[in-house]
Amino acid sequence: MKKRELWFGLAMIAGGILFLLAALLLDTPLDSLFCGFFGAFTGPGVIQVYKYVKWTKLETPDSYQRHLEEEQIELRDERKEMLRNKSGRYAYILGLLAAAAAMTVFSFLGKLGMVDEAACRLMILFLAGYMVFQIVAGWALYRLLDKKY
Repeated sequence: MKKRELWFGLAMIAGGILFLLAALLLDTPLDSLFCGFFGAFTGPGVIQVYKYVKWTKLETPDSYQRHLEEEQIELRDERKEMLRNKSGRYAYILGLLAAAAAMTVFSFLGKLGMVDEAACRLMILFLAGYMVFQIVAGWALYRLLDKKY
């Protein structure tokens, strides 16, 4: 395993600690976000350092090479690749359906007066923009991949 992966993990941990210090020392409305960024940086950093230590301290030097070969086989397995593609497609469709359902719910809540009409309009416009973005991005990526392969 390369040393830069260790340094990247340590940098992530350091970034997380900086966010924690900012949350503890600064009195801003962003404290909860800083705490979230602390976890988002520190967790992957610790995992990266753990992987580095685990794979560089093995009993035999070729076990890391075997691990890399097995990982490459797993990544190139046609069945698993097909399942990843299908799950991505299903997640895309579910995202579109969830956005459409949320738009409908916000429309009802706005018309019933349970939520401010302006806030509902803003949320509906945001979700509609998200749906258009998803559809256009899906179409553009399909065309790009179709030309490439």
